[in-house]
Amino acid sequence: MASASGEQKPSSLASDAEPVFRVVEDQDTRRGIRLERAYWQALRDIAITTRQKAGSLVSAILHQAPDVANATSLVRVYCLQWALKELDTARQISNPSLVVNLVRASPSPAFALGLDKRIIAYNQSFLVFVQARFSYAAPGPIGRDFRLALDVHLADLAASLKANGNTPTTVGFVVGLGDRRLRGNLNSVLAPVTGQDIILCYVLP
Repeated sequence: MASASGEQKPSSLASDAEPVFRVVEDQDTRRGIRLERAYWQALRDIAITTRQKAGSLVSAILHQAPDVANATSLVRVYCLQWALKELDTARQISNPSLVVNLVRASPSPAFALGLDKRIIAYNQSFLVFVQARFSYAAPGPIGRDFRLALDVHLADLAASLKANGNTPTTVGFVVGLGDRRLRGNLNSVLAPVTGQDIILCYVLP
């Protein structure tokens, strides 16, 4: 994107790729290292997570492979491995099957909705909630004549939850069975999954 003066502003990628020279200290050892800005940010995040100073972290990294002459390459590889491990951990805990477990774990009536309005999961408490209010005689799962809708567009709700840090948001909902309708309120949050937006809904008393 060009500025008003016609100069080209560097992109975030270009800025992150800019080499930066810094001196890090660990006790009596001082090292000068030139790394791309993105790697300095990664080092800072790792140091905060592991509760140590950047200099101590760099010393620990270099100590793992003392025979490697190129210190900067070693630091880059360490940062990449750390990021890949964090990504793998995130993938393990964000599996879509987690949605079913989160819904089932709720002691109150709960269900999960996809942005296509499809009910992905619901718990036994929600089934009892429906049966009690509609004298629903069928002992099995909720039938095809069951209807459920929130008072807001699901895509708008998902966008709002992303914008507010996924703070639980109270919205109204309507359930219907045959020609009967029932209104209520629920707390909604985004499920911690990747690849799709799923809204967890917890019915309020």
